[in-house]
Amino acid sequence: MQTKAFSKPALGVFAALAVIGIACWIFQLLNGLAVTGMSNANSWGLYICAFMLFVGLSAGGLIVASSAHVFGIESFKSVAKPAVICSTACICVAGMLVLVDLGGIARVWRMLTGPNFMSPLLWDMCIITIYLVINILDLVWMQKGDEDKVRKLSYVALPVAILVHSVTAWIFGLQIARAWYTAIMAPIFVASALDSGLALLLLGLLLLDKVGIAKLDDALMAKLGKLLATFIAVDAFFIACELLTMAYPGAGEAVALSEMLPAQPPRSSGSRSYVACSCRSWYWPSQRTARSAA
Repeated sequence: MQTKAFSKPALGVFAALAVIGIACWIFQLLNGLAVTGMSNANSWGLYICAFMLFVGLSAGGLIVASSAHVFGIESFKSVAKPAVICSTACICVAGMLVLVDLGGIARVWRMLTGPNFMSPLLWDMCIITIYLVINILDLVWMQKGDEDKVRKLSYVALPVAILVHSVTAWIFGLQIARAWYTAIMAPIFVASALDSGLALLLLGLLLLDKVGIAKLDDALMAKLGKLLATFIAVDAFFIACELLTMAYPGAGEAVALSEMLPAQPPRSSGSRSYVACSCRSWYWPSQRTARSAA
């Protein structure tokens, strides 16, 4: 795959987005975490939701790059570098979202001086740090052309990538009092991360090809598309298994599931009630998917 540098207008857009992000963070420091949607009823605001999203998006890139060496898929090597760059960018964003979710930089040191080793959040912080180091080493050795080190690192990177999404799933799956307390949560998170991560990589590659930064092979894109379809099928099977188990009559989670499912249409014939009912019908499956996408 042939590449070329970004143009100055593109770099200007990226710089403008960075300035906007810093301005939003300063606004949060002045007004508190309530601006993210966090409240007594909602313990996780916008940042943790986005954290799950970007952890999931980071999966596809590193797994595709590692598979090129672990499974001997030579065609994947041509997109290994942009795949790892995509993975590194997403995991960096995920880590920064955790830091800003603390509410202030002054609280960061507490993550080191007072860790709770029984908390899945601490496990996640450790495995994400390892994941980021692997991504950086992968990029450095790719840039140097050291194929032997990249190949050896791939055998470590692939299981670590799966572990990252499993640990993120356990943050939710180990909460006994919640409706998503289930052993299948980790497989769902891994499958959903493969869906979203590979989809992001495909979109990124198509964009690079569209603007002329990279020249792609149609056969490779078709192969990645078929791989994505397989991941989606596996993810759908896992989610269907969970929903069937929860919805089966007499199951302990049947009540929780019935509360999430769309209720009967309200008696009011006003347009506002109809829109609310329609939004709720759409939101339930997307909510389940969002919980699985990390």
